[in-house]
Amino acid sequence: MNDLIQWPRAKYWDKPWNAVLGCRGVSPACDNCYARALTKRFGLSFEPHAQPRKLPKKGVVFCGNMTDLAGEWRTVEDLAENISECIMPTKKDAKYLWLTKRVKRMCDALHYVGDRLNRPDLWFMDNYFGFTAENQEWYEKRLEPFLDSFPKWAQAWVSAEPLLGHLGFMFQNPAIREKIRWVVVGCESGRNRRKCPVEFVEDVVDQCRRFDVPVFVKQICLPDGKFTNKIEEFPKHLQIRQVPWVKKGAAS
Repeated sequence: MNDLIQWPRAKYWDKPWNAVLGCRGVSPACDNCYARALTKRFGLSFEPHAQPRKLPKKGVVFCGNMTDLAGEWRTVEDLAENISECIMPTKKDAKYLWLTKRVKRMCDALHYVGDRLNRPDLWFMDNYFGFTAENQEWYEKRLEPFLDSFPKWAQAWVSAEPLLGHLGFMFQNPAIREKIRWVVVGCESGRNRRKCPVEFVEDVVDQCRRFDVPVFVKQICLPDGKFTNKIEEFPKHLQIRQVPWVKKGAAS
């Protein structure tokens, strides 16, 4: 198979799971939040509130696509309880993706859970814990607590979506390269999307290719301004959708 297209769809997960609905903005990436717009369209409150949902046991599950489960309106223990649900041996048919803009709280929850496990390096194999980086400023702000606190046995990823500026990952730093296992990149979607020249995306892809970090190009703005998430419309060198749970040369 093509090692660069392991996952042809733009959406890299199969099912959502939201123990909470709603969120609060914390950085420029939140300005055009699709989750806020969606809840408003259906007349729902976007103020964070509990929303008990059964955890999917199969497929690639996005934990918190309509919230930030590490939000300050919850306790670290609440988040740790959510994570604990996803690390039991009965969940072997599922992969769980976590994403936050509140890195320190996510790390605290991981340590809270990990301290209670005999072999956290095994239990966490099917979980991927990520943080959003919309530009260099916010990448570096979130990188600091990540490097300080992210457990060495957990698998990390970065979502550079919406990408709002040039972003240098500094993969030449071994401490960064050893921790970040995957990068997702994409322009902003929606009617009010902000500019994301294709060069921003190209630069992210070039860095990942150079340091052998799997990278997933989700969506781009073409030079003519057209938004697309159809991979066949991407420039050839950006037709790349790798996922860390598919090894090179293996079928997805």
